[in-house]
Amino acid sequence: MIEFSHATFAYEGSSTPALRDFSLCVDAGECVVLCGKSGCGKSTALRLVNGMIPNFYDGSLSGSVSVAGRDPFECEIWELAGIVGTVFQNPRTQFYATDTTSEVSFGCENMGLAREEIARRVDEAFAQTGIAELKGRSIFELSGGEKQAVAFAGVSAMSPSVYVLDEPSIGLHQRDNRKLIATLERLRDLGNTLIVVEHDEETMEAAD
Repeated sequence: MIEFSHATFAYEGSSTPALRDFSLCVDAGECVVLCGKSGCGKSTALRLVNGMIPNFYDGSLSGSVSVAGRDPFECEIWELAGIVGTVFQNPRTQFYATDTTSEVSFGCENMGLAREEIARRVDEAFAQTGIAELKGRSIFELSGGEKQAVAFAGVSAMSPSVYVLDEPSIGLHQRDNRKLIATLERLRDLGNTLIVVEHDEETMEAAD
């Protein structure tokens, strides 16, 4: 599903590669966690998977990267958006609405789906992420863990086959972190592929 083959990437203007000779194969339905010191290339690897490189970050790549049989450097960002869903470190950076239902439906609306299909997907996403009780709530009333769960639901509603997660446990209480782990395991058990950058040892337990 995801394959890096001797991938080396240097950002434009930098003489030092952010990622050097990196090889990894992530099978469909597998959850893989990347960990390591700051600056070792973890976030760069995620950006190569979700298309932020080269669409938002310029630079040079040697070696190769493949996501669901596609080269991120050769396909449009909207093509990858239908395959890869991203949950960022701070979920507030990806919110577009002020209530949870509108937020979870936002991506589906941009996909041009029928109203009935959007409603079905939104209900399913709230259920899959275990937060049905948060439907219709104000974003501003949510805890950090609840916001993270809503971000997951918004991505889940678009039905990607690959989830990219950049340190999702940061700032979460232990209770919320356990819910996060349960969500990761639930998504994996549904056949999705997950690649996660993480430092928290408890969260790493969800990894294959």
